[in-house]
Amino acid sequence: MAFENNNNNTKVTKLTHISQNLSLSTLWKSIAISGALLFLLHTFAFNHPHKMITHKLFAPLEFTFSSSEISTSSSSQTSREPPTNISHLLFVIVGSTKTWRYRRGYIEPWWRPNITRGHVFLEKPPGRDLLPWPQQSPPFIVNKDSSVTNAKFKTQIRLFQSLHESFNNANKDTRWFVIADDDTLFFLDNLVKALEQYDHKKHYYIGMNSENVWSNAIFGFDMGYGGGGYALSYPTVETLLKRMEDCIARYLGVYSDLLSFRCLADLGIDLTMNKGIHQIDLHGDISGLLSAHPQSPLISLHHFDVINPIFPAMSRQESVNHLMKTAKTDQSRILQQTICYQRGNNWSVSVSWGYSVHVYQSVLPRNYLKRPLETFRPWKNVRIPVYTFNTRRVTNDPCEMPLQFFFDSVAEDKNQSLVTTMYKVKTLGSLPPCLPNVNQSAGNISQVSVIAATMHKVGEGIECCDVEKASSSDTLEVKIRACHKDEVLA
Repeated sequence: MAFENNNNNTKVTKLTHISQNLSLSTLWKSIAISGALLFLLHTFAFNHPHKMITHKLFAPLEFTFSSSEISTSSSSQTSREPPTNISHLLFVIVGSTKTWRYRRGYIEPWWRPNITRGHVFLEKPPGRDLLPWPQQSPPFIVNKDSSVTNAKFKTQIRLFQSLHESFNNANKDTRWFVIADDDTLFFLDNLVKALEQYDHKKHYYIGMNSENVWSNAIFGFDMGYGGGGYALSYPTVETLLKRMEDCIARYLGVYSDLLSFRCLADLGIDLTMNKGIHQIDLHGDISGLLSAHPQSPLISLHHFDVINPIFPAMSRQESVNHLMKTAKTDQSRILQQTICYQRGNNWSVSVSWGYSVHVYQSVLPRNYLKRPLETFRPWKNVRIPVYTFNTRRVTNDPCEMPLQFFFDSVAEDKNQSLVTTMYKVKTLGSLPPCLPNVNQSAGNISQVSVIAATMHKVGEGIECCDVEKASSSDTLEVKIRACHKDEVLA
């Protein structure tokens, strides 16, 4: 009996061990299966196209779903894509055989043969008086006959024809189409820098409205004026041309830049404004405007035929060539306004680099000197407000009016990375002292020397300057420098 009990106990003990082993085996299998299921669930969830695995535990699995396999070829191309340069621009200049003879002088100073791309579009083949076609001019294309029978409407849609022909001639590297008139002066380096900020693969329409309230009220405050020039990205032109015939039919009788503006608005493409683009819907002497240019790189100037020469004692053509002398040295700095003070004499000095220097015989705040002197007249004589910016009236008060100095020469010191521009007085001794026995007269100064770093750093804010009397008693020296932290300019 005892033996049987012992056998029974042994059997029970063995069964207990077997049971425990089976339970542990089952438990471990369950854990393993559950873990595998959780792993697969986690892997699926975090390797979904809209998720990314970030935990280090799963790093070894990245070879299966590598970024090179799931990234598209377009994103790879974008990362290697070079920045926008002049070869990516195609100019569409709408001209005329009637005007090209004298307007070519506004185009050739900035056009770079064999570098700049584009054409001047003419309404008919040039006559013998325009041939042989000069090599320093853009090549020309004669617009094809339009299906519009009314001769008046043919003139109005020439821009669309020119844009269509340019699009057909564009190569695979074309990113931007730049539309302008044949009397528009461009500053190419600044234009390229401006367009470089935008994604050329998206819809962009970049330009500026008019300086004149009347013009904007008639045509549009948010329209890019063709004289100042505007740029369209490749996708914008592609979209616009697809609807070209519909747009012309809808707005028949509407002129070029207004027609483009309305068609683009209907397509949901609005204007992106740039303050460096200038329509110049003004008459007379615009020196007051150019001497207080906004803090934005100069991109274009227009309407040279209806304004006075921008430099004294020069023709319009000579003035354009003279301005381009400084543009060849440093386009980013040209017309940029810098203001400083000569405290000992209570003078204010405003520099429009490469164009003019104004010396005031009183201390005037910067917010006042930023306003252009209204030396010009409006495009139309209408009731105020006349301009889209604030102005200062021209007076006979010697405390508010400046001695004017205009650009004369430029010299570059490449070893020290400095450029010196010289400005000569317009009329020597033209203003009496502001306050006799209080302010020293600036009437004996005949020239101003401005020293600056060779390259202006665009986008880093305004610059400051210091005023010194040079060794010659009739010369004022101005040194442009970076502003000190929290420096007060007035």
